[in-house]
Amino acid sequence: MKNELPKKDHVLIISHEPQLLAEIKMELLPSFEISMSAASGSAIHALEAYEIAAIVICIGENSAKAFADFHDIFEIVKSRSIPILFIAERGNDHDETAAFAMGAVDYSARRRGTIEALTNRIRLRINASEHERMLLAREDTVEPPSDIKEIEKSLAGKTLLVVDDVLLNREFIKAMLSEVEGLDMDFAGNGLEAVEKFKKEPDRFSLILMDIHMPEMDGLEATRVIRKLDNEYAKKIPIIALTAATKESEVRKCVDAGMDDFIVKPMSYDDLIVMVAEYCH
Repeated sequence: MKNELPKKDHVLIISHEPQLLAEIKMELLPSFEISMSAASGSAIHALEAYEIAAIVICIGENSAKAFADFHDIFEIVKSRSIPILFIAERGNDHDETAAFAMGAVDYSARRRGTIEALTNRIRLRINASEHERMLLAREDTVEPPSDIKEIEKSLAGKTLLVVDDVLLNREFIKAMLSEVEGLDMDFAGNGLEAVEKFKKEPDRFSLILMDIHMPEMDGLEATRVIRKLDNEYAKKIPIIALTAATKESEVRKCVDAGMDDFIVKPMSYDDLIVMVAEYCH
C-alpha cells in the first residue's frame, strides 16, 4: 500500500484582477489546494463547497471596490474562525487600517519573488486559527487531555525568551502560549538583542526559543556567544532552535553551535508545549 501524501490546506484566493489571481495561484499551488474567485457570489459558493483553511484577498489598483464587494464574506467566515489575509499590490496605511477594521488577521504589500514568505504567513495564520478553535472547544465542550493539562501546569513560574526577527512569528508564539497560566514570556528581535537580555538577567529565563536566520546576529552566533559567557548557567540554559529547515546538515549546525534541540516552523501547539516542558526544569 502506497503512503498517502499529507493533505494540503485549501486556500481561497479572491481578486477582481484575473492576472493577479493567476499569478498568486501559481505561487501558492505547490503548497496549498487552491480555489479562485473574482466575485462575491463565487467566493461564497467556494466557502460552502470546500473546507477552506484561509482566504487571501488580493487588492489591485481599486482597493475601495475590493473592500466593498467582498464585505459580505467577512460575515460568513466570522463564525468559522477562517483567517483572512490581504495582499496589496501597493500597500498603504489607510487600506491596512480598513482591512483590520473589517476583521482581517494579516495585511502586507506583495513582494514578487518572496513566495516562501507569503506561504509561511498563510501557514502561520492557519495554525493560529486552529489553535484558537482548539481553545474555544476546550472552553465550550471538552476538557483538554490530562497529559497536556499537566504539562501546562508544570510551566507555571517559568519564563521563556523568544527570539525571532519576524514580528508575526513572535505574535504567533505569544498567542499560542498566552493561555498557559503562570508562564511568562519576553521577546527579542535578533540574536544581539537576545544576548544582551540574557547578560542583563541570566537567571530570569528558563529556556530560549531561538530563530536561526536573523539580521545583526543570527541564532547560531547568538547561541555560541551565550555559551561562552562567564556564567555557569549560560552553559546550561536550554536553547531550542526555531527553524524551517530539517536537513541533517542544518540540524548539525544547530547542535554544533550549542543548541539542545530544534522545532520546525510552523509548529503545532502540542509540539511546542511538549518541547518547552521537556527542557524547562
